[in-house]
Amino acid sequence: MLTDLTIKNFAIIDRIQARFGPGLNALTGETGAGKSILVDALNLLLGSRASAEMIRTGQEEATVEAFVELGGEEDLPLLRNLGVEAADGLQIRRTIHHSGKSRSFLNGSAIPLNMLEKLGDGLIHIYGQHEHQHFLEPARHIDILDRSGDLLEARTRFQEVFARWKKAAGELDELNSRQKLRSERLEFLAFQSGEIGRAGLRAGEDEELAAERSRLVHAEKLQSIARYGAEVLYGESGSAVERLKATLQRLKEGGRMDPSLAPLAGSVESILFQCEDVASALRSYGDRVLFDPQRLETIESRMDELNKLKKKYGPTLADVLAYREKIEEERKTLGGLEEKISELKKATAEEHARAATLARELSEKRKAAAADLAGKLEKELSSLGMKKARFQIRVDAGGDSPPEPAPFPPLNEKGMDRVEFLLSPNPGEDLKPLAKIASGGELSRIMLAMKRIFAEESLVKTLIFDEVDAGIGGGIAEIVGRKLKEISRRHQVFCITHLPQIACFADHHYKIMKKESGGRTCVEIRKLSPEERLEEIARMLGGLKITGRTLDHAREMLREAGKR
Repeated sequence: MLTDLTIKNFAIIDRIQARFGPGLNALTGETGAGKSILVDALNLLLGSRASAEMIRTGQEEATVEAFVELGGEEDLPLLRNLGVEAADGLQIRRTIHHSGKSRSFLNGSAIPLNMLEKLGDGLIHIYGQHEHQHFLEPARHIDILDRSGDLLEARTRFQEVFARWKKAAGELDELNSRQKLRSERLEFLAFQSGEIGRAGLRAGEDEELAAERSRLVHAEKLQSIARYGAEVLYGESGSAVERLKATLQRLKEGGRMDPSLAPLAGSVESILFQCEDVASALRSYGDRVLFDPQRLETIESRMDELNKLKKKYGPTLADVLAYREKIEEERKTLGGLEEKISELKKATAEEHARAATLARELSEKRKAAAADLAGKLEKELSSLGMKKARFQIRVDAGGDSPPEPAPFPPLNEKGMDRVEFLLSPNPGEDLKPLAKIASGGELSRIMLAMKRIFAEESLVKTLIFDEVDAGIGGGIAEIVGRKLKEISRRHQVFCITHLPQIACFADHHYKIMKKESGGRTCVEIRKLSPEERLEEIARMLGGLKITGRTLDHAREMLREAGKR
């Protein structure tokens, strides 16, 4: 039960505090007094979208805070699901900063917005002025029926299987598309693989050929370099080897006179050997490096072939070879496509059969729930002054015959049904879609009747009705007031209303007023005393000028309502 509400710097509200009680709480006031702002603030507290525009002009932050008293054992499942420790009550707070960001708190600790939404769904339901329109949209009727018939869990089970079937069907479509292009693709892949395969590639071959080509192109110069080196080191008179031999001989002679020269002699001897080896290698190299025009042509032709492959399949030979491996993998995959398609067809058919079975079961449950809900609604509408009205919920299934795997029956994420509400408000009239026949007053009564039925089965303890009296008046308004009073025996009910016939049934009456202070507009909410309540009912009856007769009428209405 919502017991305390504090709103600061929200829209034109400076600060209001209110304490509420059990039963029926009526909120009244002039048009534009701020009643809808109060509902907007409560919606914010229940997780609706926040905006910096909600903050009162000139302020940095807006706050909405409420204390909800828990009812005992029936609230424990909600608390357990949200991971909240059992308590006597919940302090819920939401703030909006001028940046547009908002924060939510539960018993002083920060909580994520999705947790606030779940908490709100389990504690308070708000039925707004515009909810009448939901009943005019056939697309929403199936959701209303499923919620009323407690079928949401069965629908979820169907949706899980339906999602698997859709996924498998999508994969099958993709494979079938690939199968159509399979022959052409296989032929193309075979050509690419053959082209690469015939080339007989070897990793690093292009680098080796480039080096050999360079040697052939520069063979004459390389021979000259080799000959020159061999002559300088070994061949000519006064060569490096000749001079090293002479030096070595003298060092050995000196070593016999001074042993410290022996290591130097060893070093020179090592250098001598190296020079002889290098000179020998240069002579051998010079003999091998020969200009071969035919070999050069062969190399350039091969390099041209490799460059063409690298341009088509990769910047390097390693990329070309890797691409061929990828081609072979795809060829294997395409080669086994028939088997995969066969397996996926079987899996898709099985998932479809499961989905269709669950859809048919759900459809049967909907038909039973539709008959039950329509009967309850006709009874409620009768008590709301529509005594001869007939209400029917049409459930059109996808067919009674067993569905075949292909073509697929018309399943969708909600099953195989189309649900629509039909109404005959007067005797002798045919049942017609609600959107084409119901007046504003009839819609208000249908919605209230439905909420009355839902409220009996709902665990939510606080219900807020925002001007559900649209389009009605007189005796029907009094009946609506009685209905709200009945609902309030099991739930805490808030009703924002302009009708005295409804307000007079309230256990607690609050007036919302707009006033000007210091050049700023403010909103106030005040619980009315019995005398103030009498004046407010009289105002609602007679307008600005309240006469003695109007007061007597108001007094009589309150007295009669108190007997109910």
